[in-house]
Amino acid sequence: MLFKPRRKPGPADVSDLRNNPIVKWQHRYYIPLALMVAILFPVAVAGYGWGDWQGGFVFASLLRMITIHHSTFCVNSVCHLLGEKTYDDKLTPRNSVIGVIVTLGEGYHNFHHQFPTDYRNGHKWYHYDPTKWFIWACEKLGLASNLKTFSDNEVQKAEFAVQLKRLRQKQETLAWPAAKGDLPVITWEDYQRQAESRGLICVAGHIHDVGDFINEHPGGPLLLKKNIGKDATTAFFGGIYGHSNAAHNLLSMKRVAILLGGVPHGLDEKVVPSSQHLKVAHYNELIANSG
Repeated sequence: MLFKPRRKPGPADVSDLRNNPIVKWQHRYYIPLALMVAILFPVAVAGYGWGDWQGGFVFASLLRMITIHHSTFCVNSVCHLLGEKTYDDKLTPRNSVIGVIVTLGEGYHNFHHQFPTDYRNGHKWYHYDPTKWFIWACEKLGLASNLKTFSDNEVQKAEFAVQLKRLRQKQETLAWPAAKGDLPVITWEDYQRQAESRGLICVAGHIHDVGDFINEHPGGPLLLKKNIGKDATTAFFGGIYGHSNAAHNLLSMKRVAILLGGVPHGLDEKVVPSSQHLKVAHYNELIANSG
């Protein structure tokens, strides 16, 4: 509101409103209608009703207008400052619980900006939105028609896209196992030779250095020590104990090499740590991998 864009937005087609007789009548007599409804009518009700002309002017007219105006403009302040960007984070509008309360349901502002043709602000049935309920009731009474709603699939897709973006940002803050292309490939003989001086174990074709974890192993150090220099795949995946996803994730962080010969196909999915079953990828990364 303080800074004007260099380019004016394209005009919207409002010819139906310009030709609507009720809208034309309201526009022609706006000032007298505003004075009558905002000031004269509430003052007259209080004055003729119980003789409180001053109270009608101060409370029913002035204070009411001040409250309504502040509530209305909270849409362009509170709802751009507090809350969540649920459906799009390109601009500043947010879905704000405080905004919903202060503006009587107009606080689902992020939804409104993303789906401006939808007559609702709170699109879910339990969202507090008196205006939505009033318009819906008017339609049932034949006083409103052609109510526009956006496809629920597209609403969910927009929300999903924002969630993916946040997950990607979180994903980039975490440490992940070394990429296979960055690990050396060694033979079984090399593995056994190095295991004579290091705490190396083989699980699913990957060599792991567990030397700093031996004394922290929940099952005791002996179980790890007796598998040093051996293939502990069967033991890890249930032969001795079916390890948790957290254990598998931790083990994958200790990879130092790949065993020549790779991983048996029957274990391919099983050997992937749960934290790496799914990952958020940019479009250009998918294109690069497909090429």
